[in-house]
Amino acid sequence: MRTALFLLISIFSLLAAENYTVQEFGNSQNGRIETLLEEPLQIRVTDSGSMPVGGVAVEFEINSDGGILAYPFVGEDPLILEGDTASGAFSTVLILTDSDGCAAISLRLGGSTSNNQVEARVFLPDGTEERIRFSALAVDLESIIFQILGGLAIFLLGMKMMSESLQTVAGNRMRSILKRVTSNRVLALMAGALMTAVIQSSSATSVIAVSFVNSGLIVLRQAVGVIIGANIGTTITGQLIAFKVTHYALPIVAVGFAMYAFAKTRRIQSWGRVIVGLGLIFLGMTLMKDILGPLKTSMAVKHFFMSFSTNPLLAILAGTLITSIIQSSSATVGLTMTLAGAGLIDLQGAFYLVLGDNIGTTVTAQLSAIGAGRTAKQTAMAHTLFNVIGAVYMGLLITDSSGFVLNFVRSTSGDPLRQVANAHSMFNIFNALLFIPLVPFLARLCQFIIPDREEDKSDEIELMLDDNLLDSPSLAIDNLEREMVKMASYAEATVTGAISCFFKGYPKTGKIMYMEDRVDYMQRDLTIYASKLFQRVLDQNQSLKLPVLIHTINDLERVSDHAVNIVEARNRISGSFMIEPGELADAAVLASEIVTEMLASTSLSLEFHDREASQKVLALESRLNRLDENARISYTECLTRNGQDGLKRLALLDFADYCERIGDHLTNIAQSLLGGGVWHGTDDIH
Repeated sequence: MRTALFLLISIFSLLAAENYTVQEFGNSQNGRIETLLEEPLQIRVTDSGSMPVGGVAVEFEINSDGGILAYPFVGEDPLILEGDTASGAFSTVLILTDSDGCAAISLRLGGSTSNNQVEARVFLPDGTEERIRFSALAVDLESIIFQILGGLAIFLLGMKMMSESLQTVAGNRMRSILKRVTSNRVLALMAGALMTAVIQSSSATSVIAVSFVNSGLIVLRQAVGVIIGANIGTTITGQLIAFKVTHYALPIVAVGFAMYAFAKTRRIQSWGRVIVGLGLIFLGMTLMKDILGPLKTSMAVKHFFMSFSTNPLLAILAGTLITSIIQSSSATVGLTMTLAGAGLIDLQGAFYLVLGDNIGTTVTAQLSAIGAGRTAKQTAMAHTLFNVIGAVYMGLLITDSSGFVLNFVRSTSGDPLRQVANAHSMFNIFNALLFIPLVPFLARLCQFIIPDREEDKSDEIELMLDDNLLDSPSLAIDNLEREMVKMASYAEATVTGAISCFFKGYPKTGKIMYMEDRVDYMQRDLTIYASKLFQRVLDQNQSLKLPVLIHTINDLERVSDHAVNIVEARNRISGSFMIEPGELADAAVLASEIVTEMLASTSLSLEFHDREASQKVLALESRLNRLDENARISYTECLTRNGQDGLKRLALLDFADYCERIGDHLTNIAQSLLGGGVWHGTDDIH
């Protein structure tokens, strides 16, 4: 009975007790650093009848390193518990609510971008206490812009340094793998994925594929497989970033610098640059994350970034533009991961940005195809179609924020950074598997969009010197060698044309002069390309090989110069040129046959690095030297027997002499090839 009575009394007391409501105003504001917030931080206390309660003590206290409490106050009998009354800067203030039940205080924001936090302790009349936490974002716009740009610049520098160094270390091997790609589309995909994973640049892989197609090393279907694989390889960077080793950024840079600065071999130095680049990537991520972190408390900032989730087209367009501008899909993915890690964007919005990034990365291949052949343009179009089609269907699949695709990505990890990296990887892998059976169809579609045209059949030879390959010196040197073979072929045609002009009168002199001018232009373009290569970081073998290539280019140009000498010798004779039988005439004919054979062997040596062909050139050059000496002796004997001789014999002697000079230049080329890139020939003294 006594227990029951006690319970009734307790219940009655609770029902009779006054209930109070505490309201907050002015929370989650933004403002410039070192300025007063537009609205005060305010507490309002009301009773159960919604009537204001006056005289309630409210203690405001700064709860962060940034910001200070300041005048004006709202309320009764303010008491400064901590602070400087003279300067008007306080850290703790006690205020009683006024007749409206309100107590408020102003907040002067701190001097750096940060969350300024104030805690309000409300001591209610019933003896209970309620705590309210205010948060206000102090924004240093200049610092935010500089730090984001600086962090992004460091990130891009790290990407560039790591990519270039990896290409130096592994570029030759990756190039060889790509060259050996067969018509098997699966092997092409694996080669593209491997190359991109190693050199850390899907753009570089796509540019190389376009260049190889343009040079005829691989066909369109092979290139499509390589590009599909490149999209898988580029996801490695995001996975590395997601391991959260950013706090090791500076030690990683230090280790890489030590390897680069103190190593004795270029290979270890290159690996040092790779590690420095990786450390810079992490350092850039850290800088951007540190400045973006506080912004997640700003409702305006959150609404801006969250609009990416509600407007897929805006997010995809943003990802496309960013990647197109900075020319690095990995950088865009890294920036997206930073936004997700800072809580500024959810997984759905991040996924849309990644899809836009995949579209933006195709811009590089499109740029590399400008001025290239139609097959190269078709390859670039295949890259674009592959990524655009993939982005469209995946964008539709993730419109439901709680759908299967996004839930599956969420199930892989609870870490936002890892979720974005996994979304990037899973999309590209799935898209690649989907398109592998469709490679022939995709190739035909590109040929339909950019149809092949019947090219004019002429003897013109256009050099395809791809500046996009200069960042990969091994590939650029390959490009230079391939185009040098074209120059050798054209120089050979110039000489054979000059020989025909000398003996038969056709082609006409003007044609030979025009062809020699074309060889001069080729020499100019090849030399300029080689000079650009000299400005890149070259390994020891490349540094030794490049001067020999330039010397070979100059020898080929001098060969065509002597073709002009031959037709000029012919032009000194007016009328028809009937060769009279004799030792001098026989020597001239034989010299023409030897030079023609030497030219063919030289072209074979340059194209296939055929040592037997190079040795044949040296053997023929010995015969040509003896033949030239015999021709001089024959001409001297003719002068001795017959006195002053006519111009025909002098023309024959000059012809044999020019053939011998051509032979000297071809010998220089053969000696350099036999020497494995070390120059063994004589200087150009002719």
